[in-house]
Amino acid sequence: MERELTAAIEIADREGRLRRDAIGWSRRPLHRCNLEGIARSHAFDYWCVMTAEVALTVLVADVGLAGVALVSVLELASGVTTERVYVRPGGLPARMPASTDGEITIDVRRMRLVVGARRLAAEARTITGRRIEVDVAIERAADHETVNVLVPWDETRFHFTSKQQALPARGHVRVDARAYPFDPARDAFACRDFGRGRRPAGIDWCWAFASARRAGRTIGLNLGAQWTDGTGVTENAILVDGRVHKLAEAVAFELELSSARAPWHIRTAGSDRVALTFTPICERVVRVPPFVRLHQRVGHFDGTVRDDSGASIALDGVLGLAESVRGRW
Repeated sequence: MERELTAAIEIADREGRLRRDAIGWSRRPLHRCNLEGIARSHAFDYWCVMTAEVALTVLVADVGLAGVALVSVLELASGVTTERVYVRPGGLPARMPASTDGEITIDVRRMRLVVGARRLAAEARTITGRRIEVDVAIERAADHETVNVLVPWDETRFHFTSKQQALPARGHVRVDARAYPFDPARDAFACRDFGRGRRPAGIDWCWAFASARRAGRTIGLNLGAQWTDGTGVTENAILVDGRVHKLAEAVAFELELSSARAPWHIRTAGSDRVALTFTPICERVVRVPPFVRLHQRVGHFDGTVRDDSGASIALDGVLGLAESVRGRW
């Protein structure tokens, strides 16, 4: 059984070592990421906002050796991606906020990017001169729950993640003269992955997420594997109408990376709480040997999940994303 936290707690002691009593999960971000001045710490804030037309990705990350900022727009019908990527050796030019409530602004050549808990804004120009404009507001109900987990590997390597699913989004993304509206009526949902910690030098993971309205209910998924194996915690959860239904058991990903359109099968290892098939429609591949190998696919989820009461929830053609990553740094 995973320990559910209900009070705020710091994740590290004064020497930067793991606080064992901070291990566990919570329904709101209660972990304080007190890593200021601690060497080799990693910080990132990843957002993905989707409609049936387009997937917007925004990323700011600082892993010490380098800082990365990204704004990317994937047009689902054509599979065409328009993006601006900024990489700075030694880290980002602005400090990453320690809290999920914080905001960061990156203002560099050909890109101005604002990333916060309730808004995403960008003006960017690609190397070929294409223009990207982002103005998106994230709508959060006061009682909306999230999945917040401190993952321990050992006393000096640990990572806090806040996975925030099924957040309604409103606004627009523009690529050159073409605008893509985001509106809750269009099933525009945002996913956030906020992370702070000290990761191992090598780490692999699979991750899948999705959000949709079905039969008058709002459903969200957050499913992961590999990186939490053996730690005693998982990031796995189902979100129903803003309430987290936590899954303590592992989730298995069966996938074929050599075929971009091959379906993935995602299931809980010891029960029928998750039984999903993911069918990709678009793929993004990033290879930077020996540091990163990313296979990221947008597609549709079909199957069933079960909430805490055991009630089955059918998913049919729910738009989402699944990825397999190998990282070395």
